Amino acid sequence: MKERRGWLWISAGVLLAILAGLLTFQLTSQLQVSAQTREERDVPTTPVVVAAVDIPAFAQIDNTQVTLQEIPVHLAPKDALDSVEDAVDRLSLAPVSAGEILVKARLADPTDDDAPIPYTMAEDRVLMAVPATSLMGRLDMLSVGDRIDLAYSQELSRNPGTEPTVTTFLTLQNLEVKGVLYRAKAQGGVKKEPEALLVAVSPQEALIVKYLIDRGAPMDILVRAPSNTALVEVTPVDEQFLIDYFQLDIPADLTRSRP
Repeated sequence: MKERRGWLWISAGVLLAILAGLLTFQLTSQLQVSAQTREERDVPTTPVVVAAVDIPAFAQIDNTQVTLQEIPVHLAPKDALDSVEDAVDRLSLAPVSAGEILVKARLADPTDDDAPIPYTMAEDRVLMAVPATSLMGRLDMLSVGDRIDLAYSQELSRNPGTEPTVTTFLTLQNLEVKGVLYRAKAQGGVKKEPEALLVAVSPQEALIVKYLIDRGAPMDILVRAPSNTALVEVTPVDEQFLIDYFQLDIPADLTRSRP
């Protein structure tokens, strides 16, 4: 009987010891978590721009693809973006994974004169230089990012055997100026004059423009509003078009006799 009572006391003591150990472990864990939470609250943070989705290389970023997130200062890359506005409309120079912090070195600004131009071009485009010989070019009114149309005048024959007439038409529409090339001219000091515009066009469009340039066709540059990217349908203009458009009463024999 005494032995049984002794075992009971021993078992109770062991159980109490186990319970005390568990309580001590739980209390210690809570204290550690509480201390860690306080420590995390005390760590300074900074906002960084994070990719909300996977972004492919050479894609123009919009505000649905990025978000702002707070992270500890010591974890932020040195050149991390801290504003969504700094990422929107930039071009990714390499693939960006969802959750990745965006950094300046991996983005290009299409409107920046110093940005590598090939990074701001679509894959199916080639870069060509268009002479800045038009009045708009000579006045230095164009800059990187402007949207332009190219208008040419060229002698064309509507039908075989007919006399060619000067026709003015829009060759290409909604081109983005990728760069402006200047030449230095010594005139009362050093003066920069626009020499050529860099535009990205398809290979076929490049051949059309080159043909007209080689033929010496006069060119003019039409500047669009920044928000206007629509392609419009226009009718080429020649002498007969003007007669019909303004309803001019000119005898047919006079128009035929003109050189």
